Amino acid sequence: MTVRARLTLIYGALLALVSALLLTMVYLVVRYVPPYTISAVDMPDVGMGQAIAVTRSNFLDVLVWACIAGFIVVTGLGLLAVWVVAGRVLSPLDRITATASELGSGNLHERIALSGPDDELKRLADTFDSMLARLEHDFDAHQRFAANAAHELRTPLASSRTLLQVALANPAGYTVEGLSVQLLAANERSIQTTEALLALADATHAPLEPEVVDLTELVRSLLPAVGVTARLTPSCVDGDPALLRHLAGNLINNAVQHNIPGGRVTVTVADDTLTVANDGPLVTDVDRLFEPFYRASGRSHTGHGLGLAIVRAVVDAHHARLTATPNPTGGLTVAVRFTGQAERGEAR
Repeated sequence: MTVRARLTLIYGALLALVSALLLTMVYLVVRYVPPYTISAVDMPDVGMGQAIAVTRSNFLDVLVWACIAGFIVVTGLGLLAVWVVAGRVLSPLDRITATASELGSGNLHERIALSGPDDELKRLADTFDSMLARLEHDFDAHQRFAANAAHELRTPLASSRTLLQVALANPAGYTVEGLSVQLLAANERSIQTTEALLALADATHAPLEPEVVDLTELVRSLLPAVGVTARLTPSCVDGDPALLRHLAGNLINNAVQHNIPGGRVTVTVADDTLTVANDGPLVTDVDRLFEPFYRASGRSHTGHGLGLAIVRAVVDAHHARLTATPNPTGGLTVAVRFTGQAERGEAR
């Protein structure tokens, strides 16, 4: 039985009960409450009592049938009214059900877009639309991620196959050493992409096992020998050492890789915050920089395109705060602030 039918029966039964009680009270009042004294005109005494009794009895009979007829009419009209009103009130649920059924066919573009007063059903429909929007965004992101991952993994494999095919077609044009170097480079690129994918998966899904980490020493161990200006003050944070190493390493490598010739790279650790800045090209699409495999225009196309995506995943896993600000003259400043951290240890 549908909700509409159940509501109709429930409210119809309540209406019938109230109508029956009301009509019963009317009948009892007329039947048992003594009538007011009425002045009678002069008439013969013979048969007067019998005439009044017959008139009262006939009136009660008519009243009973009138109450029964009124009960039937009121109950019937009430059931019809409840059926119509319930249908109008519950019609948004039919739209929600129809939209939900579209999900079975993989259509995430439909929306309920319910108009009307801001009631419970309107809020339910708006919540459902918001959920569909998030699902569509995540589904599209996963599709792009899978396609990009397949492309990144296929490229070095295709390069290796091409090298081998050319070497087989012209053995005299290649030495074993030269071919091995080129194959090793292609293989190394595959390994780097695979390791980056694993790091991204760990940062996104692996359970976090935090411990007190000396952020200053961790960053110092990752700094290249030249080309980076470091301003490091003692700072300890709660986090996973391996994930924090991925975060700091990817930020530093990204700043160095996408810097301009002769540009500066500055790494700062202070107040539980890691800040990395460089003098690279102008950046306009900051929000998309942290998407997997995204490469901004004007930036180097080397690398696997997962570094900043790993950074964001690690930041989310540690409930830290990530800000990325384009520099007016070019380059990017990325800051990661860790909140709710442990007491700082002794400066090393």
